Amino acid sequence: MLIVCEGEKTEPSYFSDLLAHYRLSMANIEIVGSGADPRTVVKQAKKRRLKEIRNGEKYDRVYCVFDRDEHATFEAACQEANASGITPIRSWPCFEFWLVLHYGYSRQPYARSGGRSAAQNCVETVRQHLPGYTKGTRGVFGTLEDSPEQAKANAARALTDAEATEALNPSTEIHLLVEYLQSLVPDSGNAG
Repeated sequence: MLIVCEGEKTEPSYFSDLLAHYRLSMANIEIVGSGADPRTVVKQAKKRRLKEIRNGEKYDRVYCVFDRDEHATFEAACQEANASGITPIRSWPCFEFWLVLHYGYSRQPYARSGGRSAAQNCVETVRQHLPGYTKGTRGVFGTLEDSPEQAKANAARALTDAEATEALNPSTEIHLLVEYLQSLVPDSGNAG
């Protein structure tokens, strides 16, 4: 499996810690932080997938994790990923909304205000629960490992509401990837 993340630190650190917690083999799962816009993330995933095929191997699944934020290439990245058989895992406005959902359900939209982007305002919400949190903070999964089931339920509920109301901000698909990774846990029908 290949997971290519928009963020260079936050998302790769979270997923690496999740894999270690569930003792999933890193040999079969590669997590790459690209630090690029969503379309570049998809292009990088396609390039890595092609390189793997040329080496005689093949990823069973390829995921691209990226934020809506204010990216001009967001829609193009979604279309390119879907057309290429890559699963986009998106968050509106950003990955940090997934972290917020560990503490409770919310559909309060995030908007640009006071010179800060919607994503920066979402990070401020995370700081209410995790003082000192910044993008790239390591060990976040360990802080939240007791509440993934609550976060998954809240994320599913938020996404269902977001799709029904056609107001995607805020919502996330991170729970879909977390559920899949949990399904890989040996001798476990459902990790929690």
